[in-house]
Amino acid sequence: MDVIKFLVTRPDDTVLVYLMKNKSDNTYSYVNITKWHICPCKFQSIQEAIKDMDKLLEEGKIVRYEFTN
Repeated sequence: MDVIKFLVTRPDDTVLVYLMKNKSDNTYSYVNITKWHICPCKFQSIQEAIKDMDKLLEEGKIVRYEFTN
């Protein structure tokens, strides 16, 4: 799977975020579709990226996230 979609609720808004595979180096990055922003962070695996999302949740930077179609 090369794309995973999330609905992310932050304290002030809700955004649609894709986790996409970079063809150039086979890492994964978040792409905020709502704001048309590519996060500069890169992850070696999908699991690593989801752990980062969990960390943001614990830090209160996001309120919740859910996988979506």
